[in-house]
Amino acid sequence: MGPARQALRAATQESHDRLDKAAVLQPLVRPDITQPQYAHALAVLYGFHAPVERALGEGQGAARLALLRGDLRVLGTDPDGLPEMTGLPSLDSAPARLAARYVLDGSAHGGRAMLPGITRALGYDARRGARFLASDGLDMAGAWKALMLRLEEELADPAALATACATAAGLFAVLERWTAEQRG
Repeated sequence: MGPARQALRAATQESHDRLDKAAVLQPLVRPDITQPQYAHALAVLYGFHAPVERALGEGQGAARLALLRGDLRVLGTDPDGLPEMTGLPSLDSAPARLAARYVLDGSAHGGRAMLPGITRALGYDARRGARFLASDGLDMAGAWKALMLRLEEELADPAALATACATAAGLFAVLERWTAEQRG
């Protein structure tokens, strides 16, 4: 693990640990998850992912967001009617955009780890209802490797790395706030 990735990981570790325990997301890793809990967790994740992906305006992220929208529809939820998080940190610099991509693409790895449990508990899989968690049809492993190279190359400058770390920590902080607000 290169120094940029280590710094980003350190900058977000405490928030990441707290998010793993967030009440609205916790059912995603429980064997007794219910369909309403799953639908609510995906709706909350949509409320985070949608504004960040729009701010980034990138291809693979938009494709993953489309998978999430499709899963919500399968679950009977209209994504256009869902609330979205506000108060994003600025994503107007290259280091900030890299940090946002790190946060979003990193979550894709977590989603794939949750997929077997969702399939066992609810029957949703990479073909129906859990395409977002599976990143169905997307080369997330290749994208992650490419992102790791970009992080090390483009965040070699201490100022760029500091911006990226502050942005990643800021994104995790607003996600923590968002999940706490969406407990219902």
